[in-house]
Amino acid sequence: MPRKDDGLCRFGTLGYAMAVHRRPLAPVICLFVSACAGQVTLIPPPTPIAAPIAKDDYKVRSLADVDPAQPLAGAMAGQTLSLFGREDLIARTSSDYKPTACSPIAGAGDAIGTIIERARKTSIVIVNESHERSEHRGFTARVARALRPLGYDVLAMETLSIPALGTPDKFLPPYLKRPDQLYFEDTDGYYLYEAGFGRLGREAKALGYRLLPYEERFSETAATLSLDEGIARRETAQAEQLAAYIAAHPKAKLLIHVGYSHATEVPRADGQRWMATRLKAITGIDPLTVSQTTCRGGGSRERLAVLPAEQRPGTFDVVVDHPTAKFVRGRPAWRVAAGDRVVSIPTALRPAKGWRIVEARPVGESEASVPMDRVAIRPGEDIALLLPPGRYQLKVVDVPMAAKE
Repeated sequence: MPRKDDGLCRFGTLGYAMAVHRRPLAPVICLFVSACAGQVTLIPPPTPIAAPIAKDDYKVRSLADVDPAQPLAGAMAGQTLSLFGREDLIARTSSDYKPTACSPIAGAGDAIGTIIERARKTSIVIVNESHERSEHRGFTARVARALRPLGYDVLAMETLSIPALGTPDKFLPPYLKRPDQLYFEDTDGYYLYEAGFGRLGREAKALGYRLLPYEERFSETAATLSLDEGIARRETAQAEQLAAYIAAHPKAKLLIHVGYSHATEVPRADGQRWMATRLKAITGIDPLTVSQTTCRGGGSRERLAVLPAEQRPGTFDVVVDHPTAKFVRGRPAWRVAAGDRVVSIPTALRPAKGWRIVEARPVGESEASVPMDRVAIRPGEDIALLLPPGRYQLKVVDVPMAAKE
C-alpha cells in the first residue's frame, strides 16, 4: 500500500513497487514520486551480512566510540554524528545550531547575488563552514556554480589530504592520482566522508574546478608547541602554500572553503592572525571573505546580516545568516528543498542493535567513493535516505560498540 511520507507533501505520494532483479538475492526497490519527475531505485546488498570495518577506518571507529543510547556523551560526538548524517541528534545542544540575534542588512539582495558582484573585484573568495552543518557545504556548492562563469577555476579545501613532499605517485590520495574521477573517495580527506561534502566535490569536478590542498603538512615537532604557537604555525603554513600556488598561477581565481576562523580577514583582538589575514598580507590581494558561522537562525529564509558589534570591523566582508535548521525524518531539510527525495530505508536493512551505517552509491560506482548519501541509524528509528533521482546500490556496515575501559 502506498503511504504518505512526512516531509514529502510537496512531491506527492511516495509509492513502493517490488520487482525481481536478475542478480540472485538482489531485489530492486523502486520508489516513485507521483507528483514530480524522477525515480529512485534502491538495490539492496546481495546478502544481509554487513561488511566488516577496515582496520584503518578511523572514522567508522570514531562512531563505535559513540554510545547509541547516549550519543551526545562524548566530547567529539558532534562532529562524528555530523559525518554520519545525524545532525538531528546534535542540533538542540550544539552551539553551531543555536540561533543568534544578528540584525539583517536592510534592503540587501540575496547572498549569492551579492557574492557574485563582489567576487568580480578580486581573485580570491573564502567561504567558511561549521564542521557540524552540512548546509554550509551545500551553500559553497552554490557559490562554486555561481563563480565559475566569472573565471574562478580552483577550489582549495582545508579538508583535502595533503601528501608529504616526495610521496611516490602510487601513495598519493585518490583525487591526485585520478583527477578526472567524477567523485571523491573516502580517503581524500577527513570531512569529505560526509555525504554533503562529497556532493560539493562532485559539483566542483563537474564544473571543471581544479582541486587544491593547502593544509599544514604533518610534523613531529607540532606536539611541542603551545596552543597559540600551533595556531600561528598552521595558519602560516596554509597561507604560504596558497600564496605559492597563486605566485605560480597568477591568472588563477580561487574559491577557498575553510572551517570557522580560518576565514578571518583581520587580526583578532588578542593579536592572533588566521589564514585569510596572512594570505592577504603575503599576496597583497584583498579576498572576499564570507562567514556562515557568525550568524544563524535569524529568519525563515537565508539572508545577509550585519557583522555583530563584538566582532572587529572587517573580520568578514559578507555574513550569511541561514535559517534555523529543520529536519525531515531525521535528515536535514535543506537537502529536500534542494531537490533530494526522502527515501525510506527498507525494513530488512534496519538494525536490531547498535549503529548501522547505510550507504547509497550510483550503480556501478566504486565502494571507495564518498556515497551520494550515508547515514547511521539505530534500532527503532525511521530515518530516511536523501537522494536525487537515480539507481543506487546500497551497502550496510554494522558498527560494534567500542570496548569500555
